[in-house]
Amino acid sequence: MAIEYALPPGATTGHLWQLRIAGEIRVRTVDWVAPLPEGLVADYSTLSGDYFVSEVLLPLACDRCSLTMGHIAQGRWDDELTLICTRCGTDWKPRWADRGATAEESRALLKQIIVESGFTPGTAVGDTVGDIRDELQADLWTPSRADQQLANDLLLGDQGDPGPDAIARCMAATLPDWPLRSQRFSEALGRAIGMLRDPGVETNAEAQNVLGSVMNLARAVAAMDPAALRSEPEAGPANDVP
Repeated sequence: MAIEYALPPGATTGHLWQLRIAGEIRVRTVDWVAPLPEGLVADYSTLSGDYFVSEVLLPLACDRCSLTMGHIAQGRWDDELTLICTRCGTDWKPRWADRGATAEESRALLKQIIVESGFTPGTAVGDTVGDIRDELQADLWTPSRADQQLANDLLLGDQGDPGPDAIARCMAATLPDWPLRSQRFSEALGRAIGMLRDPGVETNAEAQNVLGSVMNLARAVAAMDPAALRSEPEAGPANDVP
């Protein structure tokens, strides 16, 4: 029986959640199906009772680059789950199992992620593009030369005011430099893509503010002295992925 999740206290169904998943999101799916030996019936077989079904837990992987960790989970309380890849900027609604996950299962997974995150809007807990920019100003993370190249690409493309497609293209173009990119800069760009993809973006002042914040972050990275930039990979599991 599916678990019924309750909306966190203080949250509203209209809040757009953006939650970075440090590790992998693993879902249960069918690995293989085989006939049962004659005369054997198992509770975990199919409804006909004639087949053994083996299930495994598999990580949800990016549709484009196959990254399985560091994704941003996005959606409102009753939405299907959307994932945003912080490596290549791809956003997609994941499907799993041989038959594909149903919309109900996708909504349930998003609710599970929201509840287990422990984040409630209004508590000042949780990352935003502004938080990531403030961390740069406080020297809590150091951009790399790959970040600066990506920032320059963003500023030169689309007259310096790119939409989500342009941001994702710039991220995908730097895939060979992924180990040298900063996780926080990549996350900021992923969050901007998610906000700009949200329906109603043309009239959503918050999304436009996010775009302004991420482009200001790009300008700050682009203006840094190359001698002050990081030239070695960051430590962290996300950059260990091939």
